[in-house]
Amino acid sequence: MKLLHAIKRELLLAVHDPRRLVFLFGAAVAYLIVFGLLYVPNLVKDVPCVIYDAENSHFSRELVRDIESSDSMKAAVFVTSQEDMQHALDTKQAYAAIEIPADFSKKVKTGQGADVLYMANGANIILTNITSSAMQDILADFSDRAAAERTALRTGGDEQLLQHMIAPVHVHLRVLYNTTQGYMFFFLLGLAMVAFQQGIFFAVGAAVDGEYEQAQAGAHDWQNSSLLLLAAKFVLYWCLAMLSYLLVVFLVQEVFEIPLKAPLGTLLTLAAIFVTAAIAFAVFFSSLFNREMEFVRAIIMYPVPAFIFSGYTWPQESMPVWLQNIAGLFPLSWFSNTVRELFLAGHSPRLAADCQALTILAVVFMSLGAVIFCLKMRHYRRLGAKN
Repeated sequence: MKLLHAIKRELLLAVHDPRRLVFLFGAAVAYLIVFGLLYVPNLVKDVPCVIYDAENSHFSRELVRDIESSDSMKAAVFVTSQEDMQHALDTKQAYAAIEIPADFSKKVKTGQGADVLYMANGANIILTNITSSAMQDILADFSDRAAAERTALRTGGDEQLLQHMIAPVHVHLRVLYNTTQGYMFFFLLGLAMVAFQQGIFFAVGAAVDGEYEQAQAGAHDWQNSSLLLLAAKFVLYWCLAMLSYLLVVFLVQEVFEIPLKAPLGTLLTLAAIFVTAAIAFAVFFSSLFNREMEFVRAIIMYPVPAFIFSGYTWPQESMPVWLQNIAGLFPLSWFSNTVRELFLAGHSPRLAADCQALTILAVVFMSLGAVIFCLKMRHYRRLGAKN
């Protein structure tokens, strides 16, 4: 009965301080809406390019037509000098430049080999990778076609057959799980999980440090066990966080049409353990501060490092070992990648290990946080009684 009374008290406090519920339910939803709208195109297409065709022959214009037919690139600017080409890059009229030399057809037809210059604005590595990959494919296909055409003219052979002889091996790309290689599938889930975790931190931190502030002011209305009070906070915010997570899953599936290929029970089991670890981390971290504002100033620096260290965008295996060890202390590191794999692939080979790691983090952080919380509450009650 005392636990139910403590939970009811905590719920009333949350209702009277709606920021906690806004953090818990609003953070992930806001991220989903903002970044979901941002990634609606899902793919980067028609990157503006500048073309300098110094030869301007029928043969060079064939290559230009191949470039224009690419989905990845758009011939936005045509210039007549290298200076104009460089100017188009510098002024961002284009993000990539292609220069076809004046002796292009002569060198190709005489078998000397021609060099096509490709330049890209490396300040945006996504656009650079997209255009460079597309340009390599275009030039490889154009070279095979030109070689087959030249050989057919000399020998009178069949051009299609010769093209297969010149390029006997073809690559067939098969991308699993994210077949369109869409950015929404890649980024959105991770960003939503970062916001979801941060909402838990803000709500739980406000609940914990709010008790400290009341006790210091001598206005604390709970005279029973501090451990029972902490248990009530855990139960309430665990239930609310799971409701928030269900809302996120619903929006991800129904609004942004990201399929969940794993059983819902598997996803919710992982989420339940993660929420436990996140609340434990929040209890421990917030217990190190005396006031809510101090905690907020500190925890606001957490999301970006946690997202980067989690390996969601940059593989942890490529990080220094000491950074991998630091990343292991963050609950998000054992959650975000696995959530993406469960959504897109339907399974994750690291699921069991992640659940085990999150359980260990939950036990360690909750134990430390509970000890600090009980000691500080006893201390602040004494101070409040004297005041």
